[in-house]
Amino acid sequence: MTSLTTKKLLALSLLKGVGPAALRSSLAVPDFVNSSIEAITSSVPRIGTALKTSAGVWNAALDSAERQVEAAASIGARIISVVDAEYPPLLRMTKDDPVILYVHGRLMPESTHSVAIIGTREPTRHGGIIADRISRFYVEHGWSVVSGLAIGCDTIAHQAALDAGGHTVAVLAHGLHTVSPAQNRRLAEDILSKGGALVSEYPFGRAPSAPQFVKRDRIQAGLAQGVVMIQSDLRGGSLHASRAAMNYGRWLAVPYPTERDISQQEQKIQANLLLADQGSGAISELLQCPTSALERIVIVRGREDYSSLLCEGVSPPDARPFDQGSLL
Repeated sequence: MTSLTTKKLLALSLLKGVGPAALRSSLAVPDFVNSSIEAITSSVPRIGTALKTSAGVWNAALDSAERQVEAAASIGARIISVVDAEYPPLLRMTKDDPVILYVHGRLMPESTHSVAIIGTREPTRHGGIIADRISRFYVEHGWSVVSGLAIGCDTIAHQAALDAGGHTVAVLAHGLHTVSPAQNRRLAEDILSKGGALVSEYPFGRAPSAPQFVKRDRIQAGLAQGVVMIQSDLRGGSLHASRAAMNYGRWLAVPYPTERDISQQEQKIQANLLLADQGSGAISELLQCPTSALERIVIVRGREDYSSLLCEGVSPPDARPFDQGSLL
């Protein structure tokens, strides 16, 4: 059941040009849920501008919101907002949490025990092994695994969580009416059937686009205590979530590559190497964060480091000394 406040926020969000800032300003209007659209407009000029675009635009927005609610109900999904108790607390703590979330399935009951496991769409053999191992490790300790349903590391992380009998959340860069990539439709179905969730900030009918994948990556980081970046090149999309982790005050864990991958000069490990071996200036530039944030980065150098990843807060875990042999 979509709350009345959320339904009203949803209608406002469907107005052209109305973004998160205007929605949050609307919530500050006294007795928002019972306030007339005129009262909201007088307090939030951006909404007033949107309503002037054509006659009947507010009624059209209300109708669109109702159709979104019906579309969600038709597949057993729901629409929540920052005012609802179900809204994930870790995401609420971020600087740019989406006001509206579309949720299909079950979010983690203990949602603070969540980790984002991400990485390249083309991991090396070792990268695939580590994505599987770390995902299973977290599940064994009762954590939820968050990822983006992309091929490669994301797929491995979700599947490993399911195979280990755990909970996983897939954050999508499009509406819940579809699954992209299409080859992961079965995986998405399995996530739902085994008690996990698909989450998006985009309405039904919204197709994927490049900017939406960037925002999707930020939500992954926002839903988690920290991010494990399995492998990435120096321009990889995984860096969006890694940078968000730094921006949100979360920790970032990075597995150290094997000698084999290093000797073969694998491009998909270059960000890992830079984060592990370069100076603070280069790391700060790559992650687009101040050097003071770098203390929240941990390099995972062996399986004995995994226990340090069970961080109960947003402070960084402590890594143990490097033992590359245990990763092979």
